Amino acid sequence: MNRLLLSFLMLLVCVVLDSCGRPYAPPPPSTSDIYRPVYASYTDARTVQTLAPQPLKNVGKIYIKDKYLFINDVGSGIHIMDNSDPEKPIQLAFIAILGNQELAIKDSILYADNLTDLVALNIANPRNVRLVKRLENVFEYSAFPVATNVRFECADPNKGVVIRWEKAAIENPQCYR
Repeated sequence: MNRLLLSFLMLLVCVVLDSCGRPYAPPPPSTSDIYRPVYASYTDARTVQTLAPQPLKNVGKIYIKDKYLFINDVGSGIHIMDNSDPEKPIQLAFIAILGNQELAIKDSILYADNLTDLVALNIANPRNVRLVKRLENVFEYSAFPVATNVRFECADPNKGVVIRWEKAAIENPQCYR
């Protein structure tokens, strides 16, 4: 009986000690996607411009203010449309804001995210939007792609700010999410 109990205790100790190892990423899948960060300099990424109307590409949230529609183009900026005639909205301008996901408006100020920053823009003249204020590094740095269960090249803030992730053939990627 003691021998059986001793064998069981040894087995239990081995199992417990084996489970104390550090968690690790699974081996790289053979058919899974691998991502690489695409960088921009912080100066370029923080440039907010009012441009001529652009085609809608990746429509996100829509905000209605007075007679205007503000349509988020996920990751690239905000379209401004005159919606005086809802049957025929007219594109007025596009505000180029890298990394933009969210927007809110109070009075004539539009608040938007610009990658890691929060910007306040005066939209009183929708064809000439002006930057009123920028709060830098309000949002977390994008150190990983949105996708999960993927391997990717680790982001390096010294190369600039990550503006998007692209699929790529990378040997031995060191990061996993």
